[in-house]
Amino acid sequence: MPAIFLLSLLLGLACGRAMSFCIPTEYTMHIDRRECAYCLTINTTICAGYCMTRDISIKHLVPKSALSQDVCTYRDFVYRTVEIPGCPHHVAPYFSYPVAVSCKCGKCDTDYSDCIHEATKTNYCTKPQKSYLVGLSV
Repeated sequence: MPAIFLLSLLLGLACGRAMSFCIPTEYTMHIDRRECAYCLTINTTICAGYCMTRDISIKHLVPKSALSQDVCTYRDFVYRTVEIPGCPHHVAPYFSYPVAVSCKCGKCDTDYSDCIHEATKTNYCTKPQKSYLVGLSV
């Protein structure tokens, strides 16, 4: 009996690690607009984690649309808008960004997600920083 219990426990742990783990995760982003005097540091949530995928061996028999793999992406999100301090009058000081409410494993939708595999910009400030405390909801 203990052997069956131990085997069941190990199998459960193995399957649990293979299951999707896609959740809202805290993220710090830096908004650095060239015309403005300050860089704004914003704490938000993004979708991050692992999604179970399978790579089929008969790719030549399947249409390309069926070959895309699932990614961790937004299920529900809201937009928040903040004002970047130190912008001249001729520059719009507002910046809107998504805040993840819930996440899912699915196809990457380029309408609201960045679907690239490698980041092309480093997330840092080149000017004095201001932390975002209270924003505007738009």
